[in-house]
Amino acid sequence: MARTQSMELKSIRFFMTVATCGNITRAAEQLGIVQPALTRHIKQLEDEFGVRMFSRLPRGVQLTTAGREFLEYSRRIVDEVERARHELTALGKQPRGLIAMGSTTTLARVLMPAVLGQSMLELPEVSLRVVEARSARLHEQLLTGALDIAILTNPVGSHQLSMQPLLSEPLCLVGRPEVMPRPKSLTVSDLSALPLVITPGMLTLVTGAQKGPRRRFNLLAEVESIETIRSLLSTGAVMTVVPQSAFWEDLQAGRLTAIPLRSPIPERMLVLASRTDNADLAAIRHLSRIVRQSVQQAMVPHAMA
Repeated sequence: MARTQSMELKSIRFFMTVATCGNITRAAEQLGIVQPALTRHIKQLEDEFGVRMFSRLPRGVQLTTAGREFLEYSRRIVDEVERARHELTALGKQPRGLIAMGSTTTLARVLMPAVLGQSMLELPEVSLRVVEARSARLHEQLLTGALDIAILTNPVGSHQLSMQPLLSEPLCLVGRPEVMPRPKSLTVSDLSALPLVITPGMLTLVTGAQKGPRRRFNLLAEVESIETIRSLLSTGAVMTVVPQSAFWEDLQAGRLTAIPLRSPIPERMLVLASRTDNADLAAIRHLSRIVRQSVQQAMVPHAMA
């Protein structure tokens, strides 16, 4: 026969108070109710589950094995209800304030127009300060509190940061069509014979992807700016290694061409990181959602092309 009675959140809170006090009389006084009413709530819980929650002692009560188990569930239930209350209440309030957001220059060019545009629509009371720097520097600024949130590349984990994976982009060799090698794909080791200009971050990724003894690359220059690399590529004398999203417009227009890398495929992992002490703030959560949506719209089609 199905039970018609269901437990209430109030009964769970009452149960937790009795478990903490170890005495029904003291728990009733703390809750501001009469003892018979509290006893009735406890009995309803015990009837609901068909187990004894407490063993009666001469001077109080003690949790049974079932009671200890239910106490753990009760704490999680109450925590989740409080979290839901906090988040739903926050939905009715317009987030406001200043958020310092970090991005590499390459990503900022692709993502920030969409992120800033959507933020102005959805978060009109929030001001964004965008900082462009290398991923390692952005990581440091997050840890020191100079940034609230940042898009990082292949970051090292930290207990101080909450990290959400955004996208994994395979790297490829990019250059003018007339100077590019003929194979349809290349190994990372094949790059050693080619004239390269590359960002420090990309150099770290391709160096780490080499199998066996590492070969020295024919590195003409390490260049921080992706726009400087674009200008150098236009001369036809050099090539670079990047995800396709970095030069998507040039690739589509035929000004540049790309050759996939393999064995293994080096990848750029994009991660959205925020400090754990403010990851639950309404404005940060809202901005995080905007960033994830912007990545899906602006970058995923390019990464999969």
